[in-house]
Parts: sequence; structure tokens; C-alpha cells
Amino acid sequence: MLVFLGDTIQRAQSYVETLHLPFRVLADPTRRVYHKYGLGKALVFIQRTASVIVDRAGFIRYSKIATNPFTWLQENRELLHAVHQIKEQENLHEANSNEVAS
Repeated sequence: MLVFLGDTIQRAQSYVETLHLPFRVLADPTRRVYHKYGLGKALVFIQRTASVIVDRAGFIRYSKIATNPFTWLQENRELLHAVHQIKEQENLHEANSNEVAS
């Protein structure tokens, strides 16, 4: 899993450390990835953000676009919860596959 943060490398590192994230966060200081997906600014000063989780098979498992900067912490909690749920489902699927193979 990768997360693109439209900020500096130092801010990306701080983001990971503050939230104790179990995945990589990449810096996108020029916001090239943001612009590629239409996540420019809303009302000139509010940055649109998006969280998308794509599983190993290439299916989108979670997607959320937001324009309210005050929901940042809640969105990250939801994202982390979704990551944990997907990981549990994948582990269960892997365990079931191993039982069938045995």
C-alpha cells in the first residue's frame, strides 16, 4: 500500500510517525499525483484529498474523496480501519487456501 502526501519528505515521515502507519507514505511536493486524479483545490484554498485502497488483485476496496480539511483525522482513522479489515480478510483467505491445499 502506498499513500501520496502532497507535501515534503519530512512531512511525509512525520505523518507516518505520528499515526504509526503500517504502510509507506510518499511525498508528492509538486502534487503531480493529486492533479492527475483531479484533486486540485476547491474554492481556491481547500485541498481535495482522496483515499483509495486497491487490493493485491487490483480491486478497489475503499475509496473516499473529501474537501473538508477538518475531517482529516477521522478520514485517516477510517482508512486505517479499512486497511486492518482488508488485511484480516486476506489472512483468512490465505489460511483457507492453505487448508484446501493440505
